[in-house]
Amino acid sequence: MASFISTLWHSRAFSLSILAVSIFVFSYLFFSQQSLPQDIPNSDKYGHIIVFFCLSVLIYKCFKIARIWQILILVGYGIAVECVQYYIPYRSGGLDDVIADALGVALFYLLTLNSSFRALFYRKTHD
Repeated sequence: MASFISTLWHSRAFSLSILAVSIFVFSYLFFSQQSLPQDIPNSDKYGHIIVFFCLSVLIYKCFKIARIWQILILVGYGIAVECVQYYIPYRSGGLDDVIADALGVALFYLLTLNSSFRALFYRKTHD
């Protein structure tokens, strides 16, 4: 079982599939009507941080491009989402959400500066 999980973890095709599904699901959530818990202050900001941390993991695993381009793509996606939300009547686009998105991205890429953390993502070719 561990070998199977390791094979999936290091499979670029699997990672690309998860990335595509994640972008689809997250985009749906970003543009749909939400009812978030009111008893947790800034709960939507935590969601933005977690989503963009996860997208950072997937982009890092899937593409062999410079980190700065990965960061710019992710932050650009966050800005685009907020721009679209600004024009959706039941949503609101805000700079605070873009900051939360960027924080999730920055957290992941700061962790990749640690060689032990980075070693988790070494790409093995099982494709």
